[in-house]
Amino acid sequence: MLPVRLLYTSLVLAVFVISGHRFLNEGRTLAPGHLPVVIADERGGIHLTFGNDSTIFYAFSADGGQTFTAPAVAGVLPNLVAGATRGPQIAVTDRYLLITAVDKAGNVFACRRNRATGQWSPLRPINDVPEVAKEGFQDVVGTADGAFHAVWLDLRGNQKNKLVGATSTDGGQTWSANRIIYQSPSGSVCECCRLSMAASGNNIYVMFRNWLNGSRDLYLAHSADAGKTYTTPQKLGNGTWKLAACPMDGGGLALTKTGKPITVWRREGTVYQASPGEAEQAISAGKNGSIASSVGRPVLAWETAGTIYVKQPDKPAVVLGTGQLPRLAVAGQTAVVVWENKGQVQSATLAM
Repeated sequence: MLPVRLLYTSLVLAVFVISGHRFLNEGRTLAPGHLPVVIADERGGIHLTFGNDSTIFYAFSADGGQTFTAPAVAGVLPNLVAGATRGPQIAVTDRYLLITAVDKAGNVFACRRNRATGQWSPLRPINDVPEVAKEGFQDVVGTADGAFHAVWLDLRGNQKNKLVGATSTDGGQTWSANRIIYQSPSGSVCECCRLSMAASGNNIYVMFRNWLNGSRDLYLAHSADAGKTYTTPQKLGNGTWKLAACPMDGGGLALTKTGKPITVWRREGTVYQASPGEAEQAISAGKNGSIASSVGRPVLAWETAGTIYVKQPDKPAVVLGTGQLPRLAVAGQTAVVVWENKGQVQSATLAM
């Protein structure tokens, strides 16, 4: 188990105001680990997962990220992939919490937590063709009807990376036959950028970096029938990035209160915000953007030269600390940012 020097369940936190941002805490170290991910649930809780060696950890915050429970073991996956945004991902429904992860052989697994009992299930495979998720990029989302939808980069058939997905209607215990969501006519989608999912009702969105006609741009696939079929993915933004290498940066995706997709991503050395069919808006020099939204107010986080920044609408960006790969969640009027810094999971919380 982790040394529990990090828990703050009874700590009264000061409030800091910096450049118009009202911090409930400016930053703290939570635990040793890699690639933390946070999401918010419908009750305002914040759920955190991260990997450390072959162990998948989980922690929960009932106060908007100001304090977290001691990280507990959700599952052990030998040869867990947890590097370059390839770590465990997390989703939640009313009854279950689900964490998905990939091993180095290229298999996607899921373990679920019953929210009523707190019990974790064993890890179960999602991919129905073995060892096809070699790149390790995947994501998962829960929907209001209790379903989970997973997506990953998959080599089946032609050894070219494509988007493949599956759906579980029993809380992640069993999964549908895998279906190909998209394959690039140029051969492969970008093989080293993370995927992002978001859902509202029957609308499922998947954002990915395509590799099409020599360009590595962000695209958004949309299903209006709960993942049964997907439209032809739509390119995001007006510009393009001709690149004969991989940028290692997949950006982030969120939905507004009305269900409109909003995205953040990098092209060349700039982080942009964009919605489908609209021109992109330059935010800052940087990379590895994350986005979350509450009441139509998107919050952004990214890294620039090893420094983590956060920005609310109509306010200047502020520094959270040093590190990489920030992820972001919003619960009500509170935003939580987590990131990795020298093998440690760190977090900061600010009022919206």
